[in-house]
Amino acid sequence: MTRAIVLLAVMALLGACEATPQQNLPVAQPATSTPAPASATLACPSPNFEGFLKVFISDVEAQKEFSAKPLESQTVDATAEPEPALVTKMLTATELEFPLIPSEQQQANEGLKMRQSVLENGDIKVTLAKEDTDYQMSFYFKKEACWKLIRIRNDSL
Repeated sequence: MTRAIVLLAVMALLGACEATPQQNLPVAQPATSTPAPASATLACPSPNFEGFLKVFISDVEAQKEFSAKPLESQTVDATAEPEPALVTKMLTATELEFPLIPSEQQQANEGLKMRQSVLENGDIKVTLAKEDTDYQMSFYFKKEACWKLIRIRNDSL
């Protein structure tokens, strides 16, 4: 009889242990090979154009985020008759080749000079040129919620 009581007590204790939730033990999580998704959009680097441009030039992700899609691209067709003509094309996101604008280091290495001008409508034009060559690229930015590259013009022949 004592044995039966001990056996019943042990079974009761085991049953109680199984019914009690294990609150302090960590729950194992399955391993995932997929990283957490990155932010879908970047915050505006700066409300002033100089700060924005510095980040835009140095960061390809900023160029991707703050460029219009489609992006207007203008080039000069030197073979057009009777004289060279400006050709406009709208580039989709898949047609864009980054970086769109060379980094400061690349500009220095290639001898490019940058200048900025504010247009009558408030847009800003950034021009890269190389002295004693026909190289001239212009980048047009418009202020919306943040600055955005809206057009590239290549006047190089």
